[in-house]
Amino acid sequence: MRFYTTVMRREDIDQILAIENVSFPSPWGRKAFESELENPNARNIIVKEKRADGADRVVGYVCFWFVADEIHIMNIAVSLEYRRQGIGTKLLQQVFSEGCQKQRKVAVLETRPSNQPAISFYKKFGFKVVGRRPGYYSETGEDALIMSRQL
Repeated sequence: MRFYTTVMRREDIDQILAIENVSFPSPWGRKAFESELENPNARNIIVKEKRADGADRVVGYVCFWFVADEIHIMNIAVSLEYRRQGIGTKLLQQVFSEGCQKQRKVAVLETRPSNQPAISFYKKFGFKVVGRRPGYYSETGEDALIMSRQL
């Protein structure tokens, strides 16, 4: 088993930040991830690559919240060199599995309209655009697309 899924821990944050900083125009900082770890409504999952030297490496992560009957995906990213290897799929499957176990009905997320690779990826998993948040991304003024899918 080359990749495995586990719960995010504080000691993973440096590796997560390395992925975050190259994945987003407005990356989350350390405090944001620390807050997620302390949030009782949040689940934070990582995928690690099992390495022969024992220094396993974070290659992807997802942060999501349980809110009412929904799962709200707050942040998801995969390291550039590990994209298109099933890591994002593994993360979303974990989100959906946990949502079903907790009897949630829908998964929701926001993404930039300019992020066509992400939109295509989400559509493969049944997400549909259901709304728009004007000016959501304050640093650029770009809207956010609201996407959702039934669980």
